[in-house]
Amino acid sequence: MQSREIAARIAVSNAETAKILQLLVWGGFVTSRRGSKGGFRLASSAERITMAEVIGFFLRKHPIEPEANSPVMRVLRDCIAPCQKAFGKLSLAQVARPHENKPGKRSATEFSAKFRSR
Repeated sequence: MQSREIAARIAVSNAETAKILQLLVWGGFVTSRRGSKGGFRLASSAERITMAEVIGFFLRKHPIEPEANSPVMRVLRDCIAPCQKAFGKLSLAQVARPHENKPGKRSATEFSAKFRSR
């Protein structure tokens, strides 16, 4: 898939999409091919790539400053480990599937709204 098609699908600028895709290539998650028939594709199946791997890659590229000791940074450090564990169970294939609200399950929007209200 070409980067401008990806950008249109996710409603992000072409320039920003190109930057993220390049990082994903460096991380080994995506391969790229130049030319009129070129584009980007996953380096392995979407079922085998977890969100924890992708997020971990970006955190290694831009680590949290160890000397940053603001209340926000303390909360962020405390939240990362459990989140990474949960994201380790979430594959790209699951993220890409159309969202289905099941009875008794909260949507991500409902969950984040409740979290923000605390």
